[in-house]
Amino acid sequence: MVPRIWRSEAQLLSVVTRYLREVPRCVADFGDWSIHAYRAGQALSEVNPDGPVDDDLMQSFAQFFARTAGVPKEELPPRPDGWPNSGESQSFLDWLIDFTEEQVHRPNRGRFGTLFEAVGIRSDVMKKFKGDPDRPPLMSRPFCLLHTDVHRANVVIDEGELVVIDWESAIYGDPLHDLATHLVRMDYDKDEQRRMTSLWSEAMVRAGHKGMTAGLGTDLGVYLDFEYAQSVFPDVMRAALDLPADADDDDFKAAALKVCRALRRAAEPLKLTDVPDERQVSRALRDWHAGARSGPEHAAAGATDEWGTVEDDQVREPIGADEFTELAEWLTRTDGRCVLFDFDGPICRLFPHGSSESVAQNLRDLVLEHGLGDRLTEEVRRTIDPHDVLRAMDQDPQGKSLVAALEVLLTEGEVAAARTALPTPGAGELIRALKARGRPIAVVTNNSPKAVAAYLGRVGLLDAFGPHVYGRTDQPSLLKPDPDSLSRALDALGFAADGALMIGDTATDLEAAEKAGVRFVGYARDERKAVPLRAAGAEVVITTLQPLIDLVETGPS
Repeated sequence: MVPRIWRSEAQLLSVVTRYLREVPRCVADFGDWSIHAYRAGQALSEVNPDGPVDDDLMQSFAQFFARTAGVPKEELPPRPDGWPNSGESQSFLDWLIDFTEEQVHRPNRGRFGTLFEAVGIRSDVMKKFKGDPDRPPLMSRPFCLLHTDVHRANVVIDEGELVVIDWESAIYGDPLHDLATHLVRMDYDKDEQRRMTSLWSEAMVRAGHKGMTAGLGTDLGVYLDFEYAQSVFPDVMRAALDLPADADDDDFKAAALKVCRALRRAAEPLKLTDVPDERQVSRALRDWHAGARSGPEHAAAGATDEWGTVEDDQVREPIGADEFTELAEWLTRTDGRCVLFDFDGPICRLFPHGSSESVAQNLRDLVLEHGLGDRLTEEVRRTIDPHDVLRAMDQDPQGKSLVAALEVLLTEGEVAAARTALPTPGAGELIRALKARGRPIAVVTNNSPKAVAAYLGRVGLLDAFGPHVYGRTDQPSLLKPDPDSLSRALDALGFAADGALMIGDTATDLEAAEKAGVRFVGYARDERKAVPLRAAGAEVVITTLQPLIDLVETGPS
């Protein structure tokens, strides 16, 4: 969550302890671990975990910053190639912003994108923060050594003397950044911030670093804005990750309070609109928590969906306007075109929040009742997808006799789920727009046609598809990624593969479309779900159906 330009804390401490002798030195460095000298005392977080700090301690902090600024830059370890030179304050801030976007925000959006969006953090907030035309460039200031993490847990008080530990995130840069991180992470109130800033400026001038205080009145506010802006990402993620597996109302309320505080502080710098209240944030955390805890695979690093983990280097960038042009021209041509919809995802959420797990367990229980539990692999024992159980028994010589009974049980579960399934935003509008313009449509799905009919009848869309619902048959081997359902739809509608478009939400949908020779558009309800589709090779992935509605209703313009 924080930049580290020097991988060896021991190497840095060998310099720092020559000038700040109270800092514990590194006694021995073994690479992956090290031994440091012991310093008696208590952490400030134990003595004073929150609340006001007395003036004497603030003066000690100011003197610490001034002495740290005096560590000769020539003795510091080499900086990374391309690191901003002393005085290039704007380049330094831009580097910090880019780090937040590229190393903190973007890599974690696959896992936390749904939560970010739900609490009002758009995907472009850091880019807009960096390019804010209303913010003038920073003034030039000499650079120095910065600790960047001086807060209560990193401060030891020993008989009134202040000792600052944990130097692993120290960097070389604009001294106002060090002051800003201290002001925010100490949780000073406004009066304390003003007092600490005044003491810092006086100490820097006394130590001969007057140039480092240039532009203090304007540029410190910029660094404070950045600190509030960048911290919203780790604050939201930590609040979510700290929720226990069996989180109750009190847990969600406490997490929501933390998130709301981070959002309020970041609202102005990031120009967030409609900052949600605690009730809305609590609901967003519940939704994220339900998805994140739906299976053990979600504990793995990287972006995940129900079917596993996708590594960062597999992630494709979201579709751009140019890539959308070909689809726009194809979809809006006046000659014959048909559209094939997957059901669970593009039309509705049949099993929201991992609720398919109970159906999968019912199928496993039936397998166990018949004494065939040893035929289930460990993966099938853990899956939340009931289709996995059905496939496994169909592929097993002994389990094949259970397929018909499993199919009945699965269909019952799907039909029951259809009665409360959540409509996909925009699906009804898109279906009606296609029908109004004479475009033939069909459903191609691994779900039971009975479940599809139950849902479509409930929401008044059954007539839009008529008989053209092509779902699971009595042969599980023909489930997608086999193109069977797509082929049946094309034959019934009277279209060749090049005249069809499929809207699907999984890699198996994409594979089935490719085998059938049908054009494919991936739909994902959020960026987390979009990652596996892009990784599988989908050229077009959308997180809202609105672009397709617009194309159908108004054309490529």
